Amino acid sequence: MNRLKKCLVGLLAFSMVLSGCAKADTKKDDHHLTVFLWESRLVKNLAPYIRSQYPDMDIEFISGNNNTDLYEYYQEHGQLPDIISVRRFSGTDSKELQPYLLDLSSYDIVSKYYSYALQYYYNKDQSIHWLPICGIPQTMIANKTLFDQYGIALPTNYEEYAEACQKLNALGIKPNSMDMGEDWSCLEAIQGGAIDEFTSLEGLEWRSKAESAKDKISFDETMGHRIFSKTHQFLKDSCFTKEDVNLSIDDGTNMFVEKKSAIFHGTPDIYKTLSSQMSDSELVRLPYFSQTSNDGYIYMHPSLNVALNKDLENDKTKLDAALKVLDCMISKKGQQLIANGTGVISFNPDVESMMNDVKGLEESLKNNNIYIRYSAQKSFVAAKEVVHGLLTGQMDENSAYDIFCELMNTKSDQEKAIVHFDKEYSIYLNDKYGRDAPSSILTTIRKAYDAKLAFVPYYYFTSPIYKGDCTASQLDLMLCHDSNTYVHVKKMSGKEIYALVKELDVKDKYSLPIASGMKLVFDENYKLKDILVDGVSIDFDKKYSILLSDSTDVSNPSLASAWVSVMSKQDQPSKPEDYIEIGK
Repeated sequence: MNRLKKCLVGLLAFSMVLSGCAKADTKKDDHHLTVFLWESRLVKNLAPYIRSQYPDMDIEFISGNNNTDLYEYYQEHGQLPDIISVRRFSGTDSKELQPYLLDLSSYDIVSKYYSYALQYYYNKDQSIHWLPICGIPQTMIANKTLFDQYGIALPTNYEEYAEACQKLNALGIKPNSMDMGEDWSCLEAIQGGAIDEFTSLEGLEWRSKAESAKDKISFDETMGHRIFSKTHQFLKDSCFTKEDVNLSIDDGTNMFVEKKSAIFHGTPDIYKTLSSQMSDSELVRLPYFSQTSNDGYIYMHPSLNVALNKDLENDKTKLDAALKVLDCMISKKGQQLIANGTGVISFNPDVESMMNDVKGLEESLKNNNIYIRYSAQKSFVAAKEVVHGLLTGQMDENSAYDIFCELMNTKSDQEKAIVHFDKEYSIYLNDKYGRDAPSSILTTIRKAYDAKLAFVPYYYFTSPIYKGDCTASQLDLMLCHDSNTYVHVKKMSGKEIYALVKELDVKDKYSLPIASGMKLVFDENYKLKDILVDGVSIDFDKKYSILLSDSTDVSNPSLASAWVSVMSKQDQPSKPEDYIEIGK
């Protein structure tokens, strides 16, 4: 324990230096707050709003990752950030982090939630370590115009759904083109098809046990067989066949757009996109219907799940700041930014659900028939395996239950390290307003691609480089996985490069970009003054090879895959560069 305390004290002093303060100004009461948002879009959209609400608070936003692995990597080195967030989450996956997370059950923030949302987040001892921030409904989408064309009524319960599917199938129209080739859709089919089981008292009890289980995760056997029996029935009633195991999201979407299928599924964002593509059709959202009652439930996942570092209890000012950030997230504006302007279900009674432009879910919303999906990482792989087994006839509900439980409890093989780092580099700002780990990573990639220069936004980097052994998976965690992080090298004139950098919206020291092979000179208001290459101003007429990360061509490697590939072939990364200068 004494050793841990010493480590934390040392870490606090170290983080004060990294926060960008001059050493002479570093004090023990530094209240620098670190907030990790699971995707860079949130850093770009949500962070400026939160800063605008609390301009006097020192908040640094970093991109995180869509699971808890990144934060476990931080915690292994005693550096868990103050606020962490993920989307794909379950208590099952955050067991290792739980001792280091703040119990929020006694704080006022919890009183700002509907009870139906919190029921999935209580631990067995009634503690709460995670909170959801607004829900994204992932439900069925029906082409009402196609239903009307063939005189088939839109279903309002499960019996009518099954009957409508049979009628559509007899007409040669695929009733439901849900993309069963994707693991998330298979998981949705299990929980959506047997949604009455998952929302029952037994289902809630299983969920609570699964989220806090230290060892084996399994359903009650009787309940498990009921779940997979209803899943199997849903698959059959929807007229899915063995051919659907290869149906990708693109295939399923295209079938629906081309009116070869009558039902697809998706979020409000997908609903909005499909509505614009199918302007001649009226689209309606459908809930997942209970097989034992006339109820319909909205299957949903939170936009993000948030937890706080337990150490915040030792600093009231930082804790108050962290709670204000959470409060800002669950405000109406915060939820709109998190959801990117599309419809969401608010868990905050003071904020109305933003579902006014979405038809078909009114009754479920009125009755709070809302189910937050179970999404342990292993459940995605397990769901795909058993749904495919049911569709191909290789499994029945009994064997599906057995295999699902077996896969959920499979022990992961210990991954071997592929590199041993001799030095440690931080992701946070140094006293020159640069970031050492991102600089080291970008310079390493730049040199491997034989580019003279490199330039990327700061929010693509997620982790420090820690001294010691590192696996390929841990290397991969050090960069975010956005769709626009594919790297490419191109020739650009000095004038074009200057314009590119100048276009970047740098609002403060935390949003300064990462560069390599050049020094970016900004004035005190973060406006670009100069770019230095080899110590002199960039030549506007000269062509330079520059590595960028703005490609959407998936044939190019991503920043993360390029980094892993390069470090699997060399011993050490390049040293960080002095790439930023702030003028006086």
